[in-house]
Amino acid sequence: MLTKIRRIGNSQGILLSKTMLDQVDIEEYVNVEIKGNAIMIFPATTNPREGWAEQFRLAAEDATVSDDENLMDDGPNAFDDSEWTW
Repeated sequence: MLTKIRRIGNSQGILLSKTMLDQVDIEEYVNVEIKGNAIMIFPATTNPREGWAEQFRLAAEDATVSDDENLMDDGPNAFDDSEWTW
């Protein structure tokens, strides 16, 4: 679909028909991303933490990581060895 970029206040935008928005289940909020030379528009949820509870539940069931395991390596690194002065 060919459409013209329009001035909207101090910004610019395009108008999308209700039919198009309904086809992709976009109601009010969208996520906009740049991929290469394209602008991608995706439906977004109004709750940014949606699905977190399920992900935490799955992580808790993962037997490969214990609750007491330190997930960060606190040992020396290249910065400590070359740039830091004690």
